[in-house]
Amino acid sequence: MRVNMMKNVIIAATVALITGNTLASSENTVIAAPVNPRLDAYVWLAKNNFILKNGAEDKSKFNFSFSSHGLVIKALRPALGLLVKEDMRVKNFKKMVIKWGVKHYPAGANWDNKVHNEPLMVYVFFGDKRYSSDSWFIPDSPAFIGFYLGEHDQIGKMRIGRHFTTGGRYVCVANPPVNEEITSEINLIEAFKKAFGDTLPLPAFISGISIESDTSDLARNVTSAAFIKHLKISQ
Repeated sequence: MRVNMMKNVIIAATVALITGNTLASSENTVIAAPVNPRLDAYVWLAKNNFILKNGAEDKSKFNFSFSSHGLVIKALRPALGLLVKEDMRVKNFKKMVIKWGVKHYPAGANWDNKVHNEPLMVYVFFGDKRYSSDSWFIPDSPAFIGFYLGEHDQIGKMRIGRHFTTGGRYVCVANPPVNEEITSEINLIEAFKKAFGDTLPLPAFISGISIESDTSDLARNVTSAAFIKHLKISQ
């Protein structure tokens, strides 16, 4: 129960930000993280319109830095952290390319075993029409898919959580070996159709992106570390 609730906190926080700002129109967007470890990651995140939410701002829970792999996200103890990209409106989208990987997997995280934690997930929100959260106390949300890296999770399986059963899905993209930088190319149109079939119309734009690390339901001594170097959404 707690794990599902933590995911709902993430979605609610993202929706509050992406629908509370004037969105900048664009036909593609690029997140290119520096690879210079001497740069201040917190300053860079602020300059690039990322908001630290739901624990990410707590330095006793999370540490953000740069390495040759780009932005490194370390969970120092069981926690949930969220980086919300503000001011987005990406039209004419088709694919998303991510260069990312895992330095240290959180022990025990596995969606297939109903432990809904992961070292790194990228949420993509589609359009601005909201769908039911299936709960009176959780805000409704635009349709979204959470793309994540897992150590043992089945790749490509669209998963449904306890809430947002109409408009929310989660899918493991890859099981990369530790410290291996991989490139994932995701056809967002095909992913949306696989996730929702004919039940939801494909929106004309992407309204938001969030980067998340979640170890909140794991043992007290569990840590994790993952990285993301590049993210681009384009035709």
